[in-house]
Amino acid sequence: MARLPRGKTKHPLSHSAAMKAKWQDPEYRAKMSERDSKREELRKVDPERFTRTGIPNGMRKDEAQRLWAIAEAQADKSIQTLKGAGMLPETTAASTVATTTAANQSSIPVPDTDEGMAEAVLKEAFKLALGPTGTRAKLSALALIMKYTRLPPMAVLQLATGTAEGVLDQLAGNS
Repeated sequence: MARLPRGKTKHPLSHSAAMKAKWQDPEYRAKMSERDSKREELRKVDPERFTRTGIPNGMRKDEAQRLWAIAEAQADKSIQTLKGAGMLPETTAASTVATTTAANQSSIPVPDTDEGMAEAVLKEAFKLALGPTGTRAKLSALALIMKYTRLPPMAVLQLATGTAEGVLDQLAGNS
């Protein structure tokens, strides 16, 4: 939503007075307090429901999650292609350490070897390049991929489509 100019409000002044009067009513205050406490309980149980992290503006959550799932599958395919071409060493899935963060109580697998960490970083870079992100994030991810896999520069790839997906398709085709 766009910001309003200084001094302009979305609602007339009478709206503010009406809201102040409502909050003076003990029944209304109790009802709103119950609503807020119920929302906080739900937030503790399912914090993902109350966040838009990873969801671009103008996109619904289910659509963005579907696109992120597709991007993750394509990232896995790209990592396997790089492993098949010998550009990434084979790593074992058992070489990860689970850590928990205090903020959201979720566990994130963190590889304990340098090769595992490099693979995890490249996988996330592929997901960013293929996921529903902006052009700047896609280009940064592609630059990271090219830098650390020692791939040829963009001009050599001769991109026909000019998209991040075209770059990755070209990479998969070269190996």
